[in-house]
Parts: sequence; structure tokens; C-alpha cells
Amino acid sequence: MEDILRRITYLRKEIERHNALYYNENNPEISDSEYDSLVKELKHLEDESPIFALQNSPTKKVSGFASSTFSQVEHQVPMLSLDNTYSKEEISKWYDRIVKKLPNEKIEFVIEPKIDGLSASLIYVDGLLRIGATRGDGQIGEDITENIKTIKDIPIRLGIEAPPTLFEVRGEVYINKTDFENLNKLMLENGEQKFANPRNAASGSLRQKNPYITSLRNLRFFAHSFGKIEGKSFDNQTEFLKFCKKCSFYLQDDLKRTNSLDEIFKFTDFILNKRELLNYEIDGLVIKVDDFLSQKKLGYTNRSPRWAIAFKFPAKQATTKLDKVRVQVGRTGIITPSAILEPVGLAGVIISHATLHNFEEIERLNVNEGDTVLVERAGDVIPKIVKVVRKNSEGFFKAPKKCPSCDSDIVKENEEEVAYRCINPDCPAQFRRHLIHFVSRDAMDIEGFGTSLIDQLLNNGKIHAISDIYHLTYDDFIGLSLFKEKKANNIVKSIMLSKSRPLSKLIFALGIRHVGQKTSEIIAEKFNTIDSIFKASLEDFKTIPEIGEVLAVSLTDFFKNPSVCRVINALKVVGVNMLEPAKEKAGSIFYNKTFVLTGELTNYTRDEASKIIKSLGGKISSSVSKKTDFIFTGENAGSKILKAKELNIKIIKEAEFEKMLV
Repeated sequence: MEDILRRITYLRKEIERHNALYYNENNPEISDSEYDSLVKELKHLEDESPIFALQNSPTKKVSGFASSTFSQVEHQVPMLSLDNTYSKEEISKWYDRIVKKLPNEKIEFVIEPKIDGLSASLIYVDGLLRIGATRGDGQIGEDITENIKTIKDIPIRLGIEAPPTLFEVRGEVYINKTDFENLNKLMLENGEQKFANPRNAASGSLRQKNPYITSLRNLRFFAHSFGKIEGKSFDNQTEFLKFCKKCSFYLQDDLKRTNSLDEIFKFTDFILNKRELLNYEIDGLVIKVDDFLSQKKLGYTNRSPRWAIAFKFPAKQATTKLDKVRVQVGRTGIITPSAILEPVGLAGVIISHATLHNFEEIERLNVNEGDTVLVERAGDVIPKIVKVVRKNSEGFFKAPKKCPSCDSDIVKENEEEVAYRCINPDCPAQFRRHLIHFVSRDAMDIEGFGTSLIDQLLNNGKIHAISDIYHLTYDDFIGLSLFKEKKANNIVKSIMLSKSRPLSKLIFALGIRHVGQKTSEIIAEKFNTIDSIFKASLEDFKTIPEIGEVLAVSLTDFFKNPSVCRVINALKVVGVNMLEPAKEKAGSIFYNKTFVLTGELTNYTRDEASKIIKSLGGKISSSVSKKTDFIFTGENAGSKILKAKELNIKIIKEAEFEKMLV
């Protein structure tokens, strides 16, 4: 036993030393295979002698520790999505718009295959990798730095002399087809559920709480763009990609630069034919204006650059039988049909459901239960019925006359609308959908309040109105399925915390037709209070540049509805916030101050604390620097505390944080 312990101790020290050389100094002494042999031997010895297994063993972590949660990273330059198209006609129109906008310029385009993976941002400071983050919602991503460091395609230190002082590289994390197949075989051998496709495998692997697991998944990375850069400049995308290669990043082999629309089409056909020969999944091509000055002139829309477009390849298709048309009722009363299919394999996934969009689409397809249909995954994501291959029934499926939930009449409010609606405001299905939306993350964000819980509360008669959520107590939860003391306490805490959400979240949670998150924020910032919104006229709404005639009418009708007034009054009574905090609170102690959160907090999650700080004008950072003003720390804080002490940064705990809020 002493010999085993001696060997285990040696292996741990040796692996930790090699981790430091590889991850921190970018100066490995041994090959990857030799390193893997050391880890494999240590794991074998720990499995054989569990008495010597430790929680902080190198077999359970990477680079010194195993992360437990992901903190947030605010992107200094938003990570926008791209406009998609599935037709060459749309590419032609996009090309013509570019040429028209830049009439006196010779425009070059760069075409790159679109990797079917997960977007990531890598921030290098003086050439050293400091932060790795997911795209998230484009503004805020997840801090996955330790997981990113396990991807061997990503250099820990840029492979050049005199690197930029700040360099944010963006690209795609993916898993190749061979490694994906091997991973799924391993998952099945271990009795685990296999991944549906390579993208899901990459995403799940990158978000592992234990970086050691991520390191086993053989993730890869292709660089394709950058966010912010200081100490270096480029004239165009081609120049940037060449620089990435010098920095030791991997680029795709299939890149094309051209100024000809005909050449663009030839290249898309070439890659489409080559698609299955590649050892990684691509779902299309990205076409960009090469010159950065031209990109700047073309600018952006709210969600995407005008100088780039994604051409998505035709979806893979399959033939199957439509067993049944299921009719569901949405939160606004819209009756939506969907198809239940005889299960069929499609693009690496077993498909048993497909969208039918609406009853007008059903009539157009002339589809009914029992028909044999052609199914595709639109954009390789959403299954849909393309056409009827063989007619096995009479006519097409008709819209029901009665609501499947409450048996009320279903109507078409006007002939211009496609949708059929249940107009019963007390329809149980509508209320259920409204509840699901109200508690969702983008709305009131009541953590743990999922569909299963909503169904139990509805079945037990605990909720009859939205405001009833805020009357629920510990006793209402403790007797429910899968609810024990800790979970019941946590859900009550989540409900109480949701009362403080800003007005913009409440507006979105109300489920107003045509009103999304961004519009909710715009309305809240314009009017500041719910009472001001109720007083607003049609003209008041129309003065907002982002709100057109249709939306202004929808908002006016909604807030003039007496039932909406009753809902809001009931929420006021239980203490739900009805104000939108100012974006910048110059008088606040938090204003323009940078906070770093570390350790395990007691009264808040990191996400909750971050939202409070930002609502009061503060900023959140994932790393400690001279620009950090406060370290907000909980239990089991790591090395950030030591660095904070070195830099003489003020360290606060929860009690002091709560005093600052007063």
C-alpha cells in the first residue's frame, strides 16, 4: 500500500507540474500521449485504491481546479448573429445592395464554410489567454476560461513576438465527425444518453463544470473574426486571417476571396458537393465584405452586420408517415397545429414531430392524417413537412370548431389574419402557457419554476391568477412531487427575488402581442413607470421610433383592457416592482465601479448579485486587475483574493454589500 501511495503522490505532482508548463507557460516538456499515459495510470491507481482518491486530484480537474459555476462575461463588442438565406436569389439581392451602397469601390468578398459548432470569444492580454467566453445572448456570455484552455487548437500564448496588448479572437468550437462517433460509443458503453449531433456534443462538452471532462472530448477551434483589438490593426478580413495563422490558430482550408457573384455561386456549389467529405459538420457558408473600411460604411442592423450573410445549405430530407395532427392552444389563444410523425432518422436525429405552422399551410400542402410526407430540418434545426409524397386520405386536415382545452368557439378575428383563436380569456390552456412565459428566464426569471411544477400547482388548484404565484408558501411546495425542504425553500426565495425585476422584465412577462424583449426595454426606458404606460395614448406610443402603427395599436388596446389593469393591481399588492431603474446612477456608490465576484455566496447567486450591481450602474468583470474597484467574495474563494490583496483592492462580503444597497 505504501508503494501505491508513493506512486500516486509522485504522479499527482508530476501531472500538476506538466499542467503548469502547458497551460500557464506554454512550454510543455512531454508529448500529449505521454501526458495522457500519466493521467491514465493515476486514474487506474485511484480506482483500484479509492482510499487514496482525493477530490482535488488532477484526474478530477484541469489546470489546478475544477470550476463549479460559470460567471458572466460582458462582451465589449457585441457578438451579433448573421442574417441567413437559403437561396442564391437572396445572395444576389444582398450582393446588389452592397454594390449599390458602395458604387465607386471595387468590392472583394471572403467566403468561409460555416462550422456547425459553438461560438466562443477568446481574450488575450499581452499575448496570454485571459478569458474564454460563450456568445450567450450576444451581450453577456458565460466565463468558460478553464474549459477553453483544454482545447489544444487554442494557444495559451500567441505564437508571435510583440503581440497586441488586447486581442479578442472569435471563432467556432466544434467536434469532428470521428471524435463525435467515438464519444457517442463511449456514452452508450457507460449507460449514458448519446448526443444528438456534433454541435450538441461540442456545446455540452464546453459547458462542463469539470474541465477534465471537457479535456477528454477532443474539442477543436477555428478562428473566424475578432471583437476588440488594441496595439494592432488590419485593413481586411484576409489580412486578419493570415495574422491568426501566425498566432498559431487553425483556419479552414476552404477559403475563397473573389469580387464576382458568379464565383461566389461556383464556390457554394463546390463546398456543398464537398460537404460530406469533410471531417466536421458545416451547415452553410459565410460571405463577408473583405475590406474593414467598407464594412464600417455598410454598418449594422439591430441584430446583424449588413456586410455579411450566411448562406445555409438545403436541409437533409426524409420520407415518413403523418400519424396525427395535434392542436395546441398558445398563451395568446392562437390555435397551432403540429404533426406527430412515424419516427424517422434525419440529419443524425430521430424525428417524431414537425411543425405545420398554421391551417393555411395545411391547406396549401393538402396534408391530412395518414399521408406519407417529405420532412426536412429547416436550417438543420426545426423539422417541417415540405410536401405530401403519397396521399392516403381524403382532403386536408380542417381547423377545429371548438377549443381543445375549454370547448369554446374558435374564430378567425378577421380575414386578413391566418391564425385561428380561442377568444375565451379564461381558457385553461392559455393561462398555462401564460404562466410558463411569465416565470421564464427572459421574463420574471423565477428559477426552478418549470412546466412540471406549474402543472402540479394548477392541478392542485393553487394558482388561478398570475398574482397567486406570489402568495405561494413553503407549505404549498413541500408536498409536491420531487420537492423536499431545500428545494421548497429555494423556490420561495426565487419567487421573492423576482419581485425586484425591472419593469422591462414585467412588460415582457405580460405576453403582449408583437412585444419582445428589446421592445419591452424600449417601452420601460421611455415611460419609467407602469402608471405612465397606462396613461399613454396611441400617439405617445407612436412617438417611439422603434414602434410602428400595428404595435402602437396593440399596446394601446392591451393597456386599456380592464382585465390587464386588474392583473397589474394584483401584482402591485404583492409587491412586484413597477419601475425601470435608470441605466446610469451617477449618485450611486456602484456607478461606474468594477466588481469581481468570487466564491460561494449565501443570500444570492452570482447571477442575481451581478444583475443588482449592473442595475445600479456598476460593471462586472471576470478577472482581477488594477481597474477592479471591489472584490465581492463568498466562501471558498480562490486565487482572486490573493491578487486583490496584492493590488490593494477593497474586498467586501455579503453583509457589507447589503449595507451598500441601503
